[in-house]
Amino acid sequence: MKKLFIIRHGKSDWNQGVKDFDRPLNPRGKDDAPKMGKYLLQNYETPDRVLSSSANRAISTARLLLNAMNFDLAKIDKVDELYHAPTSQLLLHLSELPNSCQTAFIFGHNPGLSDLTTYLTSEPIELKTCCVAVLELQVEEWSELSRETCTLERYLSPKTI
Repeated sequence: MKKLFIIRHGKSDWNQGVKDFDRPLNPRGKDDAPKMGKYLLQNYETPDRVLSSSANRAISTARLLLNAMNFDLAKIDKVDELYHAPTSQLLLHLSELPNSCQTAFIFGHNPGLSDLTTYLTSEPIELKTCCVAVLELQVEEWSELSRETCTLERYLSPKTI
């Protein structure tokens, strides 16, 4: 069964004079991401594919989390269009994943990721920073993702793992 891990970026700073796209992770964000990665490594499979917004806080979260999972960071697909993407844009990129991919991670931002999770599962989910929604797909192909085609296996928070 295919799995999708929807991961919101870690806690970031609101530095004056820094564009939103360039905002860095704050100390809590830098601590939470590897903590979540270690938990995922111990409890789940390593992803076949990883998509990440290219915004600083999202790609930094992806790198820290995946490094803790011993994942080859060169295999992260940075996608500019995932920056503050709506559900339709997120679905477009996920639908293009090869069907040989069994486990995919997507890193990005709210409200898009929470909206996507709710759309796919019909469960109202609010992804907090560095939280992960683990979804099981009820379809064979990524291109078949649509409303209510997934079930929420688990919601993970750095505070509760």
